[in-house]
Amino acid sequence: MKTFKKILFYTGLTLAVMFVSVVVSVFLFRDKIINQFVQQANKSLNTPVNIGKMDVSILEKFPQLSIVFTDVYVEDSHPGKYPLLTAKTISFQLNPVEVWKGIYTIRGLQIRDCEASLKIDAQGRNNYTILKETTDDKQASSGTVNFELKNVGLKNIKVHYGNIAASEDLTFTSEALTASITTSHNVYTINADGQLTTEKINIDGNAYLGRKSFDIASTLVYNDPNRNLTINPSTLKLKQSSFIVSGTYSWKGENVIDLRTEGQDTDIQTIFSLLPESAVKNLEKYQSKGDVYFKAKLKGEISKRRSPSFSVDFGFKDATIFHPDFKTRIERASLEGSFASSEISNLRMATLVLKNIKGDLNGESFTANFVMQNFKDPEVICDFKGRMDAASVLDFYPVQAIRNVSGSLLADVSFEGKISFLKKRTTAQRVSTQGNIELQDINLVYGDDKVPLQHLKGSLQFSNNDLALSNVSCKLGNSDFLLNGFFKNVITFLLFEDQPIGIETDLKSDYLDLNQLFAIGFGNPASGKDQQYAFNISRNINLNFNCDVKSLRYKRFHGRNLKGDLLVKNEMAVSRNITLHTMGGDLTLSGILDDKNKKAIDVVTTLKLNGIHVDSVFYVFENFHQDFIQDKHLKGEAFADVNLEMVLKPDLHLFSETLIADIGAVIRHGELNDFEPMQKLKRYIKDDGLNHLRFSDLKNEIHIEKKTIYIPQMEIRTNVTSLKISGTHTFDQQIDYRIITPLRQTKPVDLEAKDAIEDDGTGSKLYLKIVGTTDNYRIQYDTEAVKKKIVNDLKNEVKELREAFKNKGTQKKKEVELQKDEYFEWDEQPQN
Repeated sequence: MKTFKKILFYTGLTLAVMFVSVVVSVFLFRDKIINQFVQQANKSLNTPVNIGKMDVSILEKFPQLSIVFTDVYVEDSHPGKYPLLTAKTISFQLNPVEVWKGIYTIRGLQIRDCEASLKIDAQGRNNYTILKETTDDKQASSGTVNFELKNVGLKNIKVHYGNIAASEDLTFTSEALTASITTSHNVYTINADGQLTTEKINIDGNAYLGRKSFDIASTLVYNDPNRNLTINPSTLKLKQSSFIVSGTYSWKGENVIDLRTEGQDTDIQTIFSLLPESAVKNLEKYQSKGDVYFKAKLKGEISKRRSPSFSVDFGFKDATIFHPDFKTRIERASLEGSFASSEISNLRMATLVLKNIKGDLNGESFTANFVMQNFKDPEVICDFKGRMDAASVLDFYPVQAIRNVSGSLLADVSFEGKISFLKKRTTAQRVSTQGNIELQDINLVYGDDKVPLQHLKGSLQFSNNDLALSNVSCKLGNSDFLLNGFFKNVITFLLFEDQPIGIETDLKSDYLDLNQLFAIGFGNPASGKDQQYAFNISRNINLNFNCDVKSLRYKRFHGRNLKGDLLVKNEMAVSRNITLHTMGGDLTLSGILDDKNKKAIDVVTTLKLNGIHVDSVFYVFENFHQDFIQDKHLKGEAFADVNLEMVLKPDLHLFSETLIADIGAVIRHGELNDFEPMQKLKRYIKDDGLNHLRFSDLKNEIHIEKKTIYIPQMEIRTNVTSLKISGTHTFDQQIDYRIITPLRQTKPVDLEAKDAIEDDGTGSKLYLKIVGTTDNYRIQYDTEAVKKKIVNDLKNEVKELREAFKNKGTQKKKEVELQKDEYFEWDEQPQN
């Protein structure tokens, strides 16, 4: 036992002495080793190498001797000064005994924080021919540097590869990669393990496998004389997927590739992982159970003239597809898929086939097929048939804004044609879309405000690029709809930006809540709040509505039995005859709304009022935002013809200075109650009945312009007296009313009134005026009216304004007529 301990002691002592000797030798002969290594290395290099610092270490990879270069710059072999490689540190491992003999055989290599740029120019010349060619294999005896790499370590590496001749641009990175390299007669066998990320792979302008991170275990054989790389069966792991890759790549003459990939123990993530992350972001959590297969092949010449063929076969049988967070799943699912192109860089020759798609979504079966040819100008053939439970669809693939779904869809639809045909009206009908979708009592809640869509029923029938609606009914919030008609150009409208749609339909409704509908369409549908809308008519909307609405509401406005038409075209809305019962009478409306200028909406309209209650008009329009005369003061029935022009803001508020109107009105059974100015007339008209005036038919033709209401003289025969009233009332509530009343001389005439009295042949008349503002007005004798005949002046001014307005409105009326012609012949739209 003592002898064994002595042997261990002396052995350890010997090793320690050897270690110390080697360390001391390295320290003493450090400069000599470095200089000899650099001299021998330069004999093998064609391009300059710059090194910031050089050192020798025995501790880094003991017992190997390490020569460590810091801040390394290697120039490439192209003309000019361009870096082939830069690195923070490069460490070479050599046998210390061989180094003492002058033999520099590199047996290990460690590289950190490195970036390399490999290029092939338009003439096919590479930039990485930096080693001098050798004529024999006796480099060791001649003292040059040799490579027998058993241990290569790469950390934080980025490699760019660009081939101008073949239009290739590739970038790879690795955080950690280890390899061993053996060589024989310039044939290198490389075994590599670690992590590799394909930052980008662009071939002839097409991107593949961007930012995919692989774990690799590969065996490569690089034959330098034959310029050939062989990939022996190697494993690539991408997320949860595993691939076996094998094949060859040669470039001595032509660049030729023959690469095969097959998935092992894969699921649908195998397929998703090969797609761009942005395309599968919402699908990346979906999983599958069952038999999923994937095979790919890349074969052919890679050059400026040609690219290799590429084909993929994939699919699954009797699989279950599910999301771990949702209970809904597709069971007994199957799919046969393939993608093939005779030239991978020419997507015009590519074909994607998804056939025999089958499955059960919560017990409801469906089948489908999909074929797409020519990815540059896609031609699609697809069909779908099955019954889909709406809640199951949303459970399987949730849409954030939609919740609480119920009901089902029964679909049998097909599509065939070039997608580009849909971009032109002249070719859209060459696309065949056929089939129907039955909506079966669908219910859902939409948006943050939980707007309910209830009892959606009816049939959607596709005919080429058009869609027919048959008895499509639903309730949206408080409103209900029944639609029958056509949506023209609907497929184009749904698939492409800035495309027109034509809608010809009959609308029936028991009740429309316009407050809520406008809020849903233009703002926040929280009920009970005064919403600000941004009204807009799209230039792509062409609409022809025939309406039959039993009841509707907008703010204080209530209407019943609304019937008529609405035409929308060229950013204009036209109504030729809308009738409804409202405010105790009947209203007929025709007009045009022009939304071409999105900051100012032009409106030209004619209204006919038949028995409308005057107090209701004031109430509905909130007393026109004044408190001088209010709905509580008025009663009576209005019969009127109204012609008006105005400009609205996008929130549908009026630019008040633009309002021009002619109103020919008759008021029957009128009353004026508790109107303060009438009460103040008691001083001049000694009659206690002025608080409650009742008058017979009242006629007048009122004009509105320049923010002023012009009221020509009108005679009011009341239960108390007979008055003549005229004047102006501005939108900022400046008033100037003139009143002529019979003079009842029950007592001496006021001396102040003498100049305001005139005898017109039928008796003495007292002239008064009410001037000021609605908040601060005064009643006084009107001596000027007697002298200057102001009443006649106002009549003449109103007549001139009315004539000018009639002439101005002629052009707008012609525009209204033009809207009636050939409604659906919209202009051909430019291609996107």
